[in-house]
Amino acid sequence: MEEEISLVDLIKVLRKRRVYIISIFLLAVIGAYVFSKVSPKIYSAKAVILLPSEKSTGISAQLLQYLPITGISSLTGGVGANYSAILKSRSAAEYVVKKLKLEEEFNTNSLQRAISILQKSVKISDTKENTMEITTEAKSPQLAADISNTYISALKEITSKIILSSAQREKLFLERRLRETEKLLNEAESKLKAFQEKYKLISVSDETKALIDNMANLQAQKESTQIELNAVNSQINNLQSILKSQAELLGKDPLTITTISSDPKIQTWREKLIESEVTLATLLQDYGELHPKVVEVKQQITEIKRVMKEEIERLSDALGTLSTPELFDLSVKRISLEAKYQGLTGLISKYDEKISRLPDLSLQLSKLIRDVKLQEAIYTTLSTQYEQAKISEARESVEIQVLDYAVPPEKHSKPNTMLNVLIAGVASLFLGIFLAFFLEFWRNLKEELKKDEDS
Repeated sequence: MEEEISLVDLIKVLRKRRVYIISIFLLAVIGAYVFSKVSPKIYSAKAVILLPSEKSTGISAQLLQYLPITGISSLTGGVGANYSAILKSRSAAEYVVKKLKLEEEFNTNSLQRAISILQKSVKISDTKENTMEITTEAKSPQLAADISNTYISALKEITSKIILSSAQREKLFLERRLRETEKLLNEAESKLKAFQEKYKLISVSDETKALIDNMANLQAQKESTQIELNAVNSQINNLQSILKSQAELLGKDPLTITTISSDPKIQTWREKLIESEVTLATLLQDYGELHPKVVEVKQQITEIKRVMKEEIERLSDALGTLSTPELFDLSVKRISLEAKYQGLTGLISKYDEKISRLPDLSLQLSKLIRDVKLQEAIYTTLSTQYEQAKISEARESVEIQVLDYAVPPEKHSKPNTMLNVLIAGVASLFLGIFLAFFLEFWRNLKEELKKDEDS
């Protein structure tokens, strides 16, 4: 029958070996205390940033929400995942190292080594309160705070490079076009004035004037459409470039505009859209914005766009491509603008034919007046769009909102003397108790072996 081990026997063993247990405990506690006192002090500083709302409407904010930066493995991480990817990137670490000259601080001549040391000392974490924390550990309180705050600067710098808003690009383009149009307008006015002075022709008939005004208006619409189309193309290219990088990680193909345009159903709806745009442009010339016929055609165009978007989404699902809601919207907008541009071009050609039938001098005067009217209309359109682009730029910019900048801590975070002593004390007690029972087991084993030899 096996012997039962009682609690009294266990206590006797511990009492018998109490010297070992107490000695190990005291040595561990004193050692942990001395180690904590002589070890270099480490200070921790934390900066907190507020993540953008997912309801942001600017295209830049939407890109942050829907488009993972290369290196993130899913499309559902949102803004926080992208911010985290940027802050953990080598680019951010390199920015901080160079900004604070950390190679000297870390006593290394290697940039890669300095980056490695830095990344190990920085922790990036998000919270349930829709914030992100940048916590840095360093040997100096000021250095810890400086590193955390410089990471915020790195985030702003890298984000602004990755996401150059469409409104920003459009504004720069419009500035250039405004200068060009102003120059062309001045030249057209000078030519008209010189012609009138030479041939003593001041004006044209009311019918011809109406013809010229309508044509100038159509030309201005065409120019405006071209500007919008350029902006949309730029957005699509930027979007597909990011999608292409992400698609390589996910093993998918991004949805391309070529794939969309070549689909037979999309082609059919595109032709219907061209017809509707031509009809709308003609009706606008005759009736104006509020006429029932104009409203009806606009509703038809809206319905065609809705159906085309659904078809593009279906096409994307069928092909298993990588895409975003933003790409669907931009694709429909691009097709719509192309249709409008094509329709306006056809109408302008018809007006050109009518003007070409005028007598020679009247024809020349009409063309000069048309050029002035055209440049005036284009300049007015560009000015309006330029102001809208400036407003959009301010609305679409992604601002890093800082809740708390890091401040130099008053006390060190490591080593934690109390915690180290506590851990050492608990661990040493377990070790001492284990050693006590092991020594007792070893003594009993030797006695048993000796008895067997004697017998």
